[in-house]
Amino acid sequence: MSTLTRTEFEIACKAYIAKYPTESSHLLAKTYSHGWSWKEHASLPHFGYMSRRILLPLDHIEPDDDDDDPLVDEQLDPADDGALSACVPNVLTSEQSVVFSSTYQVPAFYFTLHHNNGAPLSLAEIMRTPMFRPNALSDREATSFALTDPGSSFALLSQGDHPILGTPSWYLHPCHTHEMVGEVMIEVQKGDWTTEQRLVRWMEAWFMVLGNVVDCTAGSCL
Repeated sequence: MSTLTRTEFEIACKAYIAKYPTESSHLLAKTYSHGWSWKEHASLPHFGYMSRRILLPLDHIEPDDDDDDPLVDEQLDPADDGALSACVPNVLTSEQSVVFSSTYQVPAFYFTLHHNNGAPLSLAEIMRTPMFRPNALSDREATSFALTDPGSSFALLSQGDHPILGTPSWYLHPCHTHEMVGEVMIEVQKGDWTTEQRLVRWMEAWFMVLGNVVDCTAGSCL
């Protein structure tokens, strides 16, 4: 099993959220990504997605002056809970989503990353945050809007509209996800799993693959 249907995606996400809630123990928080919630689509059934907001330490990242960044207009609403980060010095706010890719039939990771004044980070700044594993993005060809793996026809990290919200976001391209998750599932799959157990394990495997690049346990959930 290397891909999911949209229905399986919803079942898998909801089961994963139930297994790893916001109140995860310290040990689980260091092992699996937690603090997610399920957001329903405003008008279409079964088009929901996983969502969470986290705070990340700034780690002395100097802002880049990039007037051409298309995310520069994406500011935090002062009435939004995200404005809480403005009261906390030296932190970044990240809105993260796990959405279903109908093209590849796997989850895809979308995110935004802002300074505490609401200004979005440039790609160069993003690459220096604790959100990404050290050296995970090295040896990649970088522009102001994408990060490409040499020899690949797809950008590893690029900008695009959130599939559900329609807002500008960064996302990791899911083109090879099914291959990597499939390899993990072959190693761990058991014949006596229920459908829900199998789908939860699939999401755990997906987060394991994502974790090679993104530190999903970094930061604190809001």
